[in-house]
Amino acid sequence: PLDDAPWSAGPPPIPTYNPPSPTQAEGMQRPAPPPPPAGTRYADWGERVGAGLVDGGILLATLLVVGTLGDISDTLGGLGALAWFGLAGWMAWLNGSKGQSPGKAVMGLKVVRDADRSTLGGPVGLVRSGILWIVGPVTAGLFVVLAVLWPLWDRKNRTLHDAIVSASVLGGYPRARFGKDLFRL
Repeated sequence: PLDDAPWSAGPPPIPTYNPPSPTQAEGMQRPAPPPPPAGTRYADWGERVGAGLVDGGILLATLLVVGTLGDISDTLGGLGALAWFGLAGWMAWLNGSKGQSPGKAVMGLKVVRDADRSTLGGPVGLVRSGILWIVGPVTAGLFVVLAVLWPLWDRKNRTLHDAIVSASVLGGYPRARFGKDLFRL
């Protein structure tokens, strides 16, 4: 009958799920990441700690200057704090954009994507470091401790923040000399 309301016809049938065939499923899997380039390898824990100490030393020296400026004037202290956060962000950006913070460049390390061994890009470098900066204090430092120790049992020697952004740190690159060029793109 033409007088029936549209809602009296009932719902449309639910389409059935047809799983892909085994050959289609193989095509859907991600290819394995390429091996590290010739002459490089996954960075060991000691190299990563060394790079972290260089980067931490740079940030600590800057923090000491900021503290001194804060003793002189609140305004200078505030500007110094902004400069410190800017430097920390710039070092994270360098990790993503060129694959090397100053510490990693001095140690001959490079941060790369697991999928294709390219650099992460500046924004992903900020996210990678931001994970530690944000989650670390929320977990009272437990996440930072776990992240730093994680390479000791990870087969690619990755930290937790590396694994979250699908990155690895490779060693075997030429070591840079310490200087202002370490802070340039």
